[in-house]
Amino acid sequence: MRKITLFMMVSLDGFFEGQNHDLSWHHVDNEFNKFAIVQLKEAGLIFFGRRTYELFESFWPKAESDPRASKDNLEIAHLINNMEKIVFSRKMKSVKEGKNWKNVTLRHEVDPDEIKRLKQQGGKGIWIGGSSDLSVSLIKEGLIDEFRIMINPVVIGNGKRLFVGLNEKLELKLVKTRNFKSGNVLLYFERT
Repeated sequence: MRKITLFMMVSLDGFFEGQNHDLSWHHVDNEFNKFAIVQLKEAGLIFFGRRTYELFESFWPKAESDPRASKDNLEIAHLINNMEKIVFSRKMKSVKEGKNWKNVTLRHEVDPDEIKRLKQQGGKGIWIGGSSDLSVSLIKEGLIDEFRIMINPVVIGNGKRLFVGLNEKLELKLVKTRNFKSGNVLLYFERT
């Protein structure tokens, strides 16, 4: 059975994005990029909410063709661009594929039964790409198996907090940690 893993970067004060969707405070370096490659190789499918999808779709297809891109960014781009992707959005009418952006499907609603079938298919894991609203929907349905929360050593003061809309207690068990030279700390949690 495939596992659904949520990966989110958060500030020390609990925001996953700053005002106006600002992510400039993320600590990303060579060590992080190597980690991202390993993570992406564990995945066969990425779930996106609309905003995160638009962010990825506007950046990664171009990065794969950018002669100035680092070797790691080229590999990350190739992995993301070719991986199966499902974007969940009530607002989007369609999604487009291109030379460097393939295997994209649009869903207007989260269908728990469909997601359970995807989990049963086997193969590489399913990752949730940085969408708090989508994550909350999946948490409420009991569909997320692992939470990887990377705390960045920065206080940003305002923005959007992680898991807004989750109005019930969620018990998690810390199973592993990893410290990065940048000061980031990755916490691995599973549901209890």
